[in-house]
Amino acid sequence: MGPPVRSLGHGISCGRADSIRALPARRFAALTMVAIAGLAGCSTGPAMTRSGHTPGRPSSPPVPAPSPSASTRASCARETLIGTARVATVDAKAAPSRDSSTLASFTRINAQGAPQVFDLQRQVTAGDGIWYRALLPVRPNGTFGFVPASALRLSQTPFRIQVSRANLALSLWKGCRLVRTYRIGLGTLDTPTPIGTFYLNSLLKPPTPNTVYGEYAYGLSAYSDAITTWRGGGVIGLHGTNDPSSIGKRKSHGCIRMRNADIRALVKILPLGTPIEIT
Repeated sequence: MGPPVRSLGHGISCGRADSIRALPARRFAALTMVAIAGLAGCSTGPAMTRSGHTPGRPSSPPVPAPSPSASTRASCARETLIGTARVATVDAKAAPSRDSSTLASFTRINAQGAPQVFDLQRQVTAGDGIWYRALLPVRPNGTFGFVPASALRLSQTPFRIQVSRANLALSLWKGCRLVRTYRIGLGTLDTPTPIGTFYLNSLLKPPTPNTVYGEYAYGLSAYSDAITTWRGGGVIGLHGTNDPSSIGKRKSHGCIRMRNADIRALVKILPLGTPIEIT
C-alpha cells in the first residue's frame, strides 16, 4: 500500500455533459492536489481528504489490443525521463539560456497542490550549463520550453498510456509490453477530449467514491480545446466515475473516465510524469 494522497482545497470539475527508476513509482503516484477547479467535465466537487491507496485489480471487460505504430515500436524501449522541481521557482525559457525570454514560471508545488513535474525530451549543453527540453503543462497544448538541469530532480518510468478516441480504449504499456487495455468514457463532440501527447501532472482522492471523479482523479498536462473560461482553465482529467454506465460513451466535457477498480490499479503503479498519448 502506498503513502497517503492528500488535498488542500476544492474538488475538480469533471462530470456529465448532459446534466523512475530513480525512486519507487508509488512515491510519485501518491501526490497532492489542491484543486483542478476547471478540470474539463464536471461541476465543482467536494474537498479532498487524506486517504491511503486501496489494492485492486482491473475489472473492465477485455477490449481489442491496439497494434503499435512504427514510432511506438521504435521508441517503446526508451523510458520517459521525468524532472521534478527541486527549487522554489523553475523558469522555462524559449532557448537554453538564462538570457532567453521566459515562457512560463512554475513553483515547486503546482496550482493543484502536487510537486511540479515535467516530461523531458532531450538534454542540451549550453554556455551557461545543462538544460532539458521539456513539455510544459500550459496552453497551448504541446508547448515546449527549456528548463535548467540544476532545478530538477531526475527519475524515469517505463510506463506509458495510449488513449484511442475512436475505440474508447486506454492501453497501459510497460516498455514494449502491453499490460492491459481498458474501456473508457470520453468527451462529447462539442467538448472533445484533446489529441496530443501529455503527462500525468497531479493526483487526488475524493472523500467518497460516490462523486463524479470516482475513487481517484489524475490531472493531466492537457487543456480542453473547447473550454477556456472555466476557473482553472479547463484542465483535462483521467479519473474514476460514480456512473459506470458512462464507460464506453462520450458524455464528459473532455475528461477520460474509467471504472473505479481500473483507475485504482493505475494509481498503484504510475508516477506523475507518466506520458499519455491521445489519438
